[in-house]
Amino acid sequence: MKQNLQDIKSATRVQHAQIAVGTPTITSTDVEKFSTPGPLLDQVIKCQEEAKKRQIDSRLSIVTECIVTRIWQQENQATALETTRGVVNVGDSKVILAMGSIPSTTLVLNSFPQAKNAGKRFTAHFISAIVARIPREDFLEIFDWEESIKDDLRKKNLELAAIYLAGVDQETQGQYHIQLSAISDPDPTNKTHIDTAARNMPDVVATASPQQLETSTDYIVFVCAVLGELFDNPGNGLQKNDGDDPTTNVTLQVLETDKDLSLWDTMDKATFEVLEQGLSPKGKDRVEYWHGDPDTGQWKRERHKIRVPGLVHEASTMWIGDDEEAVVGLDYRLKGVENVYITGASLWPTGGSWNPTLTMVALAQHLADNVTYSHTE
Repeated sequence: MKQNLQDIKSATRVQHAQIAVGTPTITSTDVEKFSTPGPLLDQVIKCQEEAKKRQIDSRLSIVTECIVTRIWQQENQATALETTRGVVNVGDSKVILAMGSIPSTTLVLNSFPQAKNAGKRFTAHFISAIVARIPREDFLEIFDWEESIKDDLRKKNLELAAIYLAGVDQETQGQYHIQLSAISDPDPTNKTHIDTAARNMPDVVATASPQQLETSTDYIVFVCAVLGELFDNPGNGLQKNDGDDPTTNVTLQVLETDKDLSLWDTMDKATFEVLEQGLSPKGKDRVEYWHGDPDTGQWKRERHKIRVPGLVHEASTMWIGDDEEAVVGLDYRLKGVENVYITGASLWPTGGSWNPTLTMVALAQHLADNVTYSHTE
């Protein structure tokens, strides 16, 4: 792929997916993917045990089935949380909104009218989904491997790969990236293969269906999730409406522009170039595309793409910055309020194309460090 990168005109770089994992063959269906509740609850227990040893009050708690509907303030200071389980006094504490972009912005719009620009910016990602296959033998012919290795790949071994390719639409400078999963499975009904693939597939968007794999035992299947940035449109935003429910009384407006369509066309074109020129050893005539539903469709030579009718990774509704227009300052504090802090994707000034998880974690950790440091001064 790297050798053929110049054939993809809009591409800027390609690499192995940085969070791809290499694990032994999975022989059980136990869940092994990382999730946050376990480590989070462990920290709560540790804090409570430490507080008990030191004979101090432990205030670290997790409250379930509780929705904060409003934050009350006096003289630009948050003083209480109105929740579905009663009112909670804030006192001298700091309030941190570690939430999704739209829920946190909804809460701010209902609580702090002085946050004048909250919701006036909105970015997200639009998606195309393309599934293709190329005969496995085309790849085996170009590698000088022992026949025993090739036979294992033909008849036995499950092989997975995850590739990240980034690019830019030259006309608009809008960014996109391709999440490409490659699956070679000569025995897709093998339970061990099924369990191992389920553990190692990058995500549900870039995963082949059982039907796609079962009809491709002599092929390598390529699943492409292509994400482009929705950006630079002052017509997009989140506004408070007259609804009675303070958790949902907002209206999101997203308008498709010529810039968005130009980027979408560019990233779709790039994906076909990746498959037909960058990956297929014998060119585009050896590439087939999946048409129809993942479980009932069929393979055809004609190109086929699905533009997903929705957006993901919504962001930028309370962007961070040191200018007057920014909603949040560089200390993560909501401007105009003394003790409310924001973290999460709502902080992005613009979304770019990359998946936001690692950046969100880094910013949350930075905020935690800042708050901890100021508390111990």
